[in-house]
Amino acid sequence: MGADKKPGSIVHLGAGALSGVTSCVLLQPFDLVKTRLQQTQMQTHARGIGTIANTVQSIVASSGVRGLWRGTLPSLIRNAPGTSLYFYFLNHTKHTCLAIERRLSNDTTRTRLSPTSNMIIGASSRAVAGFLLMPGTILKVQFESSLYKHAGIAGAVQNIWHTSGVRGFFVGAVPTAIRDAPYAGLYLLLYEAIKHQERTIAKQRNVLIPETAVTMVAGVAAGLAASYITQPFDMVKTRMQLRPREYTSVAQSFAKIYNEETIRGFFRGISLRVLRKGVQASLVFTLYEWVLRSTGSREESSPTKLRA
Repeated sequence: MGADKKPGSIVHLGAGALSGVTSCVLLQPFDLVKTRLQQTQMQTHARGIGTIANTVQSIVASSGVRGLWRGTLPSLIRNAPGTSLYFYFLNHTKHTCLAIERRLSNDTTRTRLSPTSNMIIGASSRAVAGFLLMPGTILKVQFESSLYKHAGIAGAVQNIWHTSGVRGFFVGAVPTAIRDAPYAGLYLLLYEAIKHQERTIAKQRNVLIPETAVTMVAGVAAGLAASYITQPFDMVKTRMQLRPREYTSVAQSFAKIYNEETIRGFFRGISLRVLRKGVQASLVFTLYEWVLRSTGSREESSPTKLRA
């Protein structure tokens, strides 16, 4: 058993890295524009699609089309290992929870996790991976913002260190955790439930649905729902990381945004985040499970294995 565990872990890390890198490069413009929208207070006369178009035009006019991919390198530094760690923790936590459920239910043949367990493993895996990669998150959001003019990764690290010390690399850790843990928990819960429902309906109607289609539909639907629910924390996180002198704590940031911009202020950039998260979640989990199926590891190791 010990000999089989190591290759399985490497496969999960590799599959996570591949899916993380692919989604990061393809979807970076969505993150960049979202950060630009969230970095300043919402103006009542400028919002919606018009604001997004103006932001894109401004970026392209000043930096060309390549400017839409500004911050891709720090995004890769954060997302590639972050996604790998997430799936690694997800896989190992899944087996632990499944063993506990089998013991509690006296059912050694059980193959599906309960909804509660899916939420727990999704939230805990994301929280741990997110905290470990928090310095990468800080670099990512500052490179995407127009408020900072870092010349390179090394210069940005030195500037943050000299300005705020170690604490500067973990600004916004609390709202990030509050955003990511519930998002991941809700996402995995909905993702598994939707996949199971798709397979059940297909079986009842004797219809063959490609596995890629099943995971993509489930990924988009789960990503859209979880993004809307956790959006306010994404706004607070961005403001705290870009303007730490004005937004000093989670409670103060919530109050400041609400008092100055009303409830609408929390949903600035929501369309971009929802679109990006929906596509990213679908792409990441589809690629991840495709790699596991291709390597023959999915039957034993996939953290999202379900029986119809």
